Amino acid sequence: MHPEIEQDHPGACPKCGMTLEPKTVGVEDEEEQKEIDSLSRKFWTALVLSVPVLTITMDHAIPGLHIDSIIPKHVGKWIEFALTTPVVLWAGGFFFTRAWRSIVNRSLNMFTLIAVGVGAAYFYSAIAVIAPGIFPDSFRSHGEVGLYFEAAAVITTLVLLGQLLEAKARSRTGQAIKALLGLAAKTAHRVRNGQEQEVSVNEIQKGDL
Repeated sequence: MHPEIEQDHPGACPKCGMTLEPKTVGVEDEEEQKEIDSLSRKFWTALVLSVPVLTITMDHAIPGLHIDSIIPKHVGKWIEFALTTPVVLWAGGFFFTRAWRSIVNRSLNMFTLIAVGVGAAYFYSAIAVIAPGIFPDSFRSHGEVGLYFEAAAVITTLVLLGQLLEAKARSRTGQAIKALLGLAAKTAHRVRNGQEQEVSVNEIQKGDL
């Protein structure tokens, strides 16, 4: 987070990509909840779609699981493509937005790295599915171009989980600070002209007793 970055609406820091924090505690509760709800939807959607992608890919590593006998390889790669696309482009779409802003502002951050890694894995695999003929034989193993959809999907899902946990932690911290502020005294006793008065703390001025 860069404290010198200020704006009049919620958003992300153009330098580090992290969500900007409100300067006043409690004024952005609704926006924080919207962010948590949005991240939660994206995370659970990504998780549900990533599990079958990982299962298809890791078929050979799971004893007793023979996906190939149910789903032929030429069909499985299209299923992986279809399931990974919404994970990367919808659930993880804001990674690319923040990465682009980091490039424009010449301030590379973790979203730059995530977007490059996820983007490379996804778009390489997508091209390998749609136009496998453009790849030379050196890119092939057993006649097939390697796919990395599971890497793109799983990385996106894990980063979304981290973003969701971070948003919830920020919200709980803000609520705790607001609760502490709520314990502060609302009134004070002021002595004026020999008389003690109970007044709001907002009325207290420098020099009052």
